[in-house]
Formats: sequence, structure tokens, C-alpha cells
Amino acid sequence: MRATQEPLSFVNRYRGAVFQLCALFALTIACSDEASEVQNSTGGQATGGVSGAGGTQAAGNGGVPTAGSGALGGASVGGAQVAGSAQGGSATGGAGGSATGGGVTAGSTSGGAGSGGQAATGGASTGGLSTGGASAGGGGVSAGGGSSGAAGGTSMPCPTGGWTPGDQRITLMHGGVARVYEVHVPPGYTGTTRVPLMMTIHGAHNTINLVKGWSQMNPVADANGFIVVYPQGLDCWNSGGILPGCTAADDDVGFLTTVVSDVESHACIDPKRVYATGISNGAMMAQHMGCVKADIFASVGGIAGPSGSCNPSRPISVAYFHGTEDQTVGFSSAAPNARGWAMRNGCGTTPVETYNMGSTRCETYQGCREGVEVVFCTITGMGHCWPEDSRCGPGGGPEFAVTDFKASPFMWEFFKRHPLP
Repeated sequence: MRATQEPLSFVNRYRGAVFQLCALFALTIACSDEASEVQNSTGGQATGGVSGAGGTQAAGNGGVPTAGSGALGGASVGGAQVAGSAQGGSATGGAGGSATGGGVTAGSTSGGAGSGGQAATGGASTGGLSTGGASAGGGGVSAGGGSSGAAGGTSMPCPTGGWTPGDQRITLMHGGVARVYEVHVPPGYTGTTRVPLMMTIHGAHNTINLVKGWSQMNPVADANGFIVVYPQGLDCWNSGGILPGCTAADDDVGFLTTVVSDVESHACIDPKRVYATGISNGAMMAQHMGCVKADIFASVGGIAGPSGSCNPSRPISVAYFHGTEDQTVGFSSAAPNARGWAMRNGCGTTPVETYNMGSTRCETYQGCREGVEVVFCTITGMGHCWPEDSRCGPGGGPEFAVTDFKASPFMWEFFKRHPLP
């Protein structure tokens, strides 16, 4: 695989495009040709990260946010943080004498193994100090999730000579085709602490530039210290099927998986905190990645694009948003999509209202297996667009835009509570 990169020294301008109306099963999908110049907003951020022996944890990734903290004052978004939970605590009896008590407690940033927890040569067996566990000799736990523990109890090093803050366009070969993605590295990134990765996916017939403007994900990344990657489809996405009127690669799942691996080769990514979201066909693709690559993507979300049927390898948290006036992907598909995820995850059948402010009401399916959640947000009066975007595409117009609810910071607050187990 050969990758090239070039810096982006200016803000990409609006690109218009002529889009087609297409359908998936009984749903009609089309994508907007509206570029957004929306207000930079990051939302309220939870604080409470604490420092512990051997390492530090980023603010907002270690505490238990109070009701009302997190994006948009969402009372439910900002529950107990479980990143860095007791995965891979030091095993007993390992050669070299790793001691008990080395596990990392929920929300803790304890970076070292417990008393006597430093494994000698050949100490902890592979998995004894797994991803999220303590690194040998009191090594630091990265922000919110822990660095990956390798066989013998050593932590995986961050890439040397990797990316620095800024935007880059990357070209790599996949399936014999040159594919493109762009990456945004936030200003506070140092390359020495593991950070989350957020994949943000455009819709059918759309571009990276459009979804950048709609989502305003970069400002959220800058405020919270995660990296954003924007993959470019050939035209549409093969989310378990190709939409009529679309061109898509045979293996978009493989392409997006390769993108994650390529980013990890250049940046210090926490493998327990890789997330995906998108709009329309991009939302379908993000959820499809949650279906087939739940070992890579910790949580997924989407706006105005329901997923097909699937059988993920584990329960996975999902945040889904849809506008009531969407005439492109009908709102009638939204609740069944949320119920489908709740059923796959073994959640309770009756959701609980967890957010109600202005245009937006969110319900959460609780009691799911392995502590996951399914959140479904209804945005009253919104067409086929990203919440916060001041313009709307097919299925409305500016009069169907909603700006009092900001989906991207809301999603971030949701995702960061649900790392890989």
C-alpha cells in the first residue's frame, strides 16, 4: 500500500454538485448539494479527568459528569465514564511475578500495575495486560482509554515522526484504485498520548468538503482533542448494498478499515476509542461498519440514514438522529432503525426520555447487554440535513434547517462514554 499526503493550506471552497434521487429497499435516498457555513460551536464539555499513578487522563474522560454537562446540556449525555475500565488487569501467577490488583478501575487513570505489578522478563502472558490495562512498570495510561498492552506487559509505542497538528489529504491504493481521505489533527495533539479517532462519512454523491461544513466536527475535535478522518467514496458507499443510481466500490468496508490502519500508522490513536458517524448514505455506511467491524469501531452513529439488517459480533452503542420533515429519507424509517439496534443489543423495549430541549427530543434504550445504549433523537421541523447546519438539502430548504441542536458535540459526549470493552 502506497500513501501520499499533501497539506491543505486553505479552507476548501463550496463545491456544487448535481445529485440524483435514489432508493434503498423502500427508502428514498438523495444527498444535498448545499455547502454549509455554519457557526463554530463546540458545546459544553464535561470535565473531571483525574491524574493517577503513572499516567494522566484527559479532562472529560475520567470523571462522572453531572446532569446537564456535555453537549447542549444533555442530562443523559454525560453519564458515568467507563473508559479505562478494568480490562486486562494484571494476571496472577505470571512468570516473573505480576501481582494481583493491577487492574484499572472505571474512570481511573491509574497507569501502573498494582503492588509488584511490573512483569519481569516473560512476565504477564499475552492478554495479561490487555488494551486498557496498566503498562509495565507504571507506564502511563493514555487519555481516557489506556494504551495497548503487549505481550510481556509493555505498552505499544506511538508512531515516531508522525503527523503534527493540521489538515492533510492522503491518497492510498486499495483494491487497485487510488482512494482519498482527509485527516484533521487538533492543535493540542502532541503525538505522545493516545487520542480517539472519529470517522465522519459523507452521503451519496457528496464530498468530504460538504460533510466537513455540515458536521462542524473539526471544532468539536479541537475542543476535545480527538482526530477526525473524512474518507471519500467513489460516488456512494457500498453499505452492504449499492443504492440505485450510484457507483460504489466493491469493498468499501475494506477501504474504511484500511483508512483506520493508515491513520494509526501515522498518529497516536487509542484503538479502544475509534468511532464512526455520517449522514444519509454515510450514516448507513457508519452503522454498517458497526455491524461488520465491531472489533474496530467502539460506537457508531448517523443522521438520516437507517441501517440494514445485520448481526454484529458484540453489542455496540448507537446514536441516531432524524428530522421529522425529511422528504428524502422518510422519518417513518427512523424509529424502526432505533428499535432494530435495541433488539440486536438486547435492550429494554421501552425507551426513556433523556433529552428534551427546543427542537429535539431524545430517547434512550437502556438495560442493554454489556452496558451499551441506543439513543434515538427526533428533530422536529428538520429536513434532510445535519442538525446545526443552517441550510438544508433535498427534502426541504433553509426553512427546514435546525440550528438550536448541535449533533456533533452531542455525539462526541455519547461516544466517549462507550469505548471498546
